[in-house]
Order: sequence, then structure tokens, then C-alpha cells
Amino acid sequence: MTKSYETSFIKKITFIILILIISFFSAELLSRIFIFFIVKDYKTFQYGFNNNIKIDINHLIKFKINLIDLRKLNLAINNKENKTKKTNSVNSIWAFGGSTTKGNFCGDNASSWPQIISDNNKNIDVLNFGQNGIDSYASLQILQKKSISEKNLPQSIFWAHKFNEINVIYQGVKKDPNNLRLNFNNNEKRKLYFKILQLEKTVEKYSLFYKILKNVIITSNRKIIRNFTNEHINPNLKKEDFVFAAKNYEFNTSKAIVLAKKLGIKNFYIISLPSTKKFEDQMKDKFFTHYYASVQNLINNHKVKFIDLSQKEIFLKDQNSLFCDETHKTLKANILVANFINSLLKVK
Repeated sequence: MTKSYETSFIKKITFIILILIISFFSAELLSRIFIFFIVKDYKTFQYGFNNNIKIDINHLIKFKINLIDLRKLNLAINNKENKTKKTNSVNSIWAFGGSTTKGNFCGDNASSWPQIISDNNKNIDVLNFGQNGIDSYASLQILQKKSISEKNLPQSIFWAHKFNEINVIYQGVKKDPNNLRLNFNNNEKRKLYFKILQLEKTVEKYSLFYKILKNVIITSNRKIIRNFTNEHINPNLKKEDFVFAAKNYEFNTSKAIVLAKKLGIKNFYIISLPSTKKFEDQMKDKFFTHYYASVQNLINNHKVKFIDLSQKEIFLKDQNSLFCDETHKTLKANILVANFINSLLKVK
């Protein structure tokens, strides 16, 4: 009787384990099929098996998912001589940023400062890769993909990220795409915590199902917390959270600068766009102080150029005609931004 019971118990456990394994692999296959239909690239099925295939889920609901083949990126770097030749003496510039770079936010005629720079200079062509709501991590992906797909590389890059950099700590729920929390110290509990994080990152490296599941959990938590706080910037965020956001920006920007140099792109401009005085005062001690510290590190380490327009007095006057909200600019303000940047350009 006992032996029969033990045999039956082992069979049940084996059956449950088998069902779990089949369920996981089925979910994994469905996840890969789902992402394949979004990115339209069969390399989706190589994820985890091919270290050159990198997939980033930036916004699952909006289907903003990127697949980058790092092997192709390395080929683009090796082929940089054929991509950086000037054509018709026109200086090409790629602009990256969020909605304040994309422009046309304060009405259809608001234009954008990259477009105005192009319109006012016959010898300068600015390609605007700004997108609503994105941060430096998403722009790094765009830079990588465009470096592969575009036939000609630019002479300069505008990197105008600042306002969306707190996306990674939205509502106090961190995204950590760069694995910045993985460091070790003498505290045994912390060591155990970081080992668990390492294991979690390993699972994410091989499983698209887990990657999607994690994204759903983070997004759901943020929405639930937002409903309770009813504030865009969670009042419970601490100094350490904003420091983390600044370091994440610094890491992404550093990778973009290094890639630009490898591609033979001569100039890299970090641009700090203006916002209303109220917003500047609100964010100064919370985030902007840490942002400027990271910018200074980037200047010291990479010798890049920095254009800071947030300190220009003209943007603090008659703000009703310059801004339609805290950060987005009218046509008048975009013209001012374009003129200031244009006067500081040293593209050759």
C-alpha cells in the first residue's frame, strides 16, 4: 500500500513538472511569435541562442520593441569610411530626444528646433529622430539601428535628453536596462540580493516570455501606484532614485558617444533644453542637480560639447508665449532654441 502510494505521488509530481515545462516552452514560443510579428525579423527566434541578437521592449502596449543585430552594428563600424563621406558639402546632423525635440507639440505650426536649423541653413541638414516620451536608452537603440540602415552617417549628433530621464524610476518602480544595481559589498544580505538579481538577469537574457512578463508587471505596478498618488512625479521618490536616473542617463549617453566616435562622427553635442521657471525650480534639487553632475562626467571623460539653454534669461520672460506647458515650446521658443544652437555650431 505504501509503495503504491509513493509510486502514485512520484507520478503526480512528474506529471506536474512535465506540464510546467511544456507550459513554459509553449509560452516562450508564443512570446517569440508575438515579437516576431512586431519587429518582422526572423532573428527573434535566435534570441538567447545568439549573443549578437538584442531585443528591447520599450513600450509593450504601443508595440515599441527593437531588435538589434550587434554583428551588423560592428560591420557598420568597420565600414565607417564608406558611410561618412560628405555629399555636396552639406553637413549632416542627427538629432535625438523626446517630444521637445520631435516638436509640433504646441499646435501644428510650432515646428521643431531641428527643422528650423535645417530651414535656416542651406549647408546643414538635420535629421530629427526625436520621439514622444522616449529617453536616452531608446535613443541609443535608434542610433544603433540607424547606424546600420542609413547609407550615410552624419558629421554631428544632437543629444537633447533630460526631461524623460526619470522614466526609469516612474512612480518609484525602477526599470534597470543597464543592470546598474549589480555591485557587491561586504553585507551578506546584499550579496544574496545581488546574486538573485544576477540570476534574474540571466533568465531575462534567454527568455522572451520572462522579458514580456516582467514588462507587464512593472507597467501594471506603475499604473496602480499612479491611481493612488494621482501625481506624475511620485512624492515618495528619494534622492537615491533621482541619482539612479541620472546615472542611467550617463551610462546610455556614454555608450552613444563611444559608438559615435567608433563610427567616425566628429561632433557630439549634449543639449539641455529650457523649461518653465516653475518646472526648473521644482526639478532643480530633485533631478537636475544630478543630471548636471552626470553631464560634467561625460564632458570630462569624452570631451563632448555641452549647450545649456536652460539658463538663458530670455526663456524666463513672457513664458506664456514660449511654452504651452512645463516643457513644450511654441514656434517662438523653438526659433529661439534653433538660433542659439545655430550660433554655437562648429560643424566642418
